[in-house]
Amino acid sequence: MSMFCPSYLMLVVTTSCNLSCSYCYEGEKCSGDAMSLETAMKALHMAVAPGKPFHVQITGGEPLLESERVFSILELIRREEWPVTIAIQTNGVLLDREIIRRLGKYAVSIGLSVDGPPRLQEELRGGSAATYRAIRVLNEEQVPFRVTTVLSDRNAGKLHLLALVMHAFQMASGIGLDLLVRKGGAKGKGCCCLPEKNCLRDGILEMLETIDFLNSKRCRPLILREKSLVLRAFKQGSKAHYCSASKGESLAVTPDGSLYPCTQTVGDPSCFLGTLDGQQRGAPVHCLSGIRAEESWCSGCPLEGRCPGECPSRMMYNGNDRGYLMCVVYKAIFDYCLQKGEIAV
Repeated sequence: MSMFCPSYLMLVVTTSCNLSCSYCYEGEKCSGDAMSLETAMKALHMAVAPGKPFHVQITGGEPLLESERVFSILELIRREEWPVTIAIQTNGVLLDREIIRRLGKYAVSIGLSVDGPPRLQEELRGGSAATYRAIRVLNEEQVPFRVTTVLSDRNAGKLHLLALVMHAFQMASGIGLDLLVRKGGAKGKGCCCLPEKNCLRDGILEMLETIDFLNSKRCRPLILREKSLVLRAFKQGSKAHYCSASKGESLAVTPDGSLYPCTQTVGDPSCFLGTLDGQQRGAPVHCLSGIRAEESWCSGCPLEGRCPGECPSRMMYNGNDRGYLMCVVYKAIFDYCLQKGEIAV
């Protein structure tokens, strides 16, 4: 049996974090050792074995708490000249000018976790002054960046404000929307919740209108990831799988070498795939591959058969009661694009 070779590799460099987001799906703040170079090397050799291009996502916790380890891993990857793209997802608190320039040396794409304007960012995540300071430096250094936003009842009606704030930074290139995952901290009382359907739809529509207005004045357009997904799926048809994890082609590797389908499932015993030392041969079989949207969600939908689909781990943790919320997002985008003439039916 041949060795499993993931096309999407997530290196959880550390489980520690310097923020305390109440809805973090990792649960309580963790502390522990950083990923060793030996562990990183074992994981990378799994992905590089067939000689095909693959992607590495540097993540955590907050990966820049172990910045020197991150750069050691990056040096290792680039020295080998493997056919790999690299990205890092960070809250930006520790992202200064020196680190930005060093990341540029290794051709690393930068993603920031931003849930709204500074005041809302402070309420939901904390550390907003440092995060927005990093955004300003990225802009000064002319480094493109994207932001990823956790959709909750606290910001769904204010998404247009995020677009307005990002307009101040010409190097901002995109916004991605991830529904809150009811796992870890997000299962606790008093935490923010999944948004209501009508609020979410109105928030998406207002955000789309705002982005289109802003893009008429920008050299570098702000791209809403979910709009791109809807337009592509409507043109080409639905894919069989939502992501690499649902195809069994991705791995999240923790500092101790434990394996999971993706970072959202890290720590879940039901999704544990073994370790780098004990599970290296054959594609991992996991619980995400069989999770599909309920047929009732698709019946009569104008995007039926031409929908980007939904994250299987989100469906697993959020349950059927709110599993349809990405349908709300996609339908709002479809209706908006139809009215704008970007989709013809």
